[in-house]
Amino acid sequence: MNNFKTNKLAWCLTDGSAGTISQVRGLAEALALNYELKEVKLIFPWNKLPVGLLPITKMMFKNLDDFYLESKLPDIIISCGKRSIYASLFIKKNTPNKIFSIHIQNPKIKTNNFDIIVAPSHDKIAGNNVIVTDLAINHVTPKLLDKHAQQMSERFDSIQKPICTILIGGQSRNYKFDYSTLMNLGESIDNVIKNNDVRLFILFSRRTDKFIKEYLIKKYSDKNYIWQGKENPYLALLHYSKFIICTSDSVSMISESISAHKSVYIFKLPSLKKNNRIENFILTILKKNYARILKGKLNDYSNPYNDETNEVVKNIIERYNKKYALS
Repeated sequence: MNNFKTNKLAWCLTDGSAGTISQVRGLAEALALNYELKEVKLIFPWNKLPVGLLPITKMMFKNLDDFYLESKLPDIIISCGKRSIYASLFIKKNTPNKIFSIHIQNPKIKTNNFDIIVAPSHDKIAGNNVIVTDLAINHVTPKLLDKHAQQMSERFDSIQKPICTILIGGQSRNYKFDYSTLMNLGESIDNVIKNNDVRLFILFSRRTDKFIKEYLIKKYSDKNYIWQGKENPYLALLHYSKFIICTSDSVSMISESISAHKSVYIFKLPSLKKNNRIENFILTILKKNYARILKGKLNDYSNPYNDETNEVVKNIIERYNKKYALS
């Protein structure tokens, strides 16, 4: 292999979710790679069981031909999410010592299965090849946000009030988001409207349940903007918003909001676990004043977050060049 300075082809492997795509795309673009996004689909029981319990075989994939082209193998694999681990291990097994593998998040298997692991501190993973970050790596950059803001300037430039965007997630294995929680969220939004002179924009994620959408649309759509599935203004709103409120279930959503250098507030959902790693993430960002807990009054505080991506990129390139200088 040549030095990293030359153009490299990367396969970015994910389960297709927005959060994992943002992370692999963000790292690939920061590394200036020529990358291809590839979604990995597994069959039962591999799609349900932890990695390592069953052997790695091509029979485990629903769509092997969609992401694995033996005649066009990449220089680098960037994977994120459990499904992508199977694909990364399968490709490396069939092309030993030819592909440099990077995994984002804790893979929950031996770290030496990958050349590098990039994981947020709340994943609590350590090793010689582990790079630890405060936030989830993502693709949010000033250039990207400026581009989307320009595309939607006619919609947002004329708004006189400060914009407050509310990003709504949903029920997950870590958090409960039932009707009682929704009533609490509604009360919190009412307090935001009462205590702040802002224009609200409410956006839903793919995990937001129908009853949550219906309630918020009925209650707030008259005087506020609620996205209902047309052209998604998410990235434009990361640019235009003065305040961003996130439900606590999504590390990616919170990380992207902080990366946009906005005043970020978190609406806490009830945790379903005693040892909830996302709660550890929230404690970290609260301690560093990257975000605050939503209480009603919004303050335009200074978000002190410094982009970690450049340091991660520098570290990866150094390790890549060192490995192939010795090979």
